Amino acid sequence: MQPDQRAARRQFLRVFLVASLVFVGFVFLSDFVVDANEGASWRYAVALLPVAPIAAWVFASVRYHRLLDELQQRIQLEAMAFAFTGTAVITAGYGFLEFAGLPRIGWVWVWPLMGGLWFVTDWLVRQRRL
Repeated sequence: MQPDQRAARRQFLRVFLVASLVFVGFVFLSDFVVDANEGASWRYAVALLPVAPIAAWVFASVRYHRLLDELQQRIQLEAMAFAFTGTAVITAGYGFLEFAGLPRIGWVWVWPLMGGLWFVTDWLVRQRRL
């Protein structure tokens, strides 16, 4: 990885980390406020607060990928392809297990699954283990 790409990666990780911390804070805040105000019509807007940092993740990710050279873009494409299809297999599999009686899991857990698979497969592809 070239030095300018290392700087881009550091910037991406910095924005991603800050947005992640804001996301966690907004999740706890919105959960508390929504639970405390069950009858309020504005609680739907408060429930959507955690979506704002997710938008920061999107813009940081796109900006980062535009700065990468072709090899790094290919590595990221492979990692994202595995994360996308891996998430599809896992969520579909669990969906069928729900028919058999396992408890329902909310949609909010799809992104952490996909993001986790992306980071793990990114590391694996960089190590040429996948």
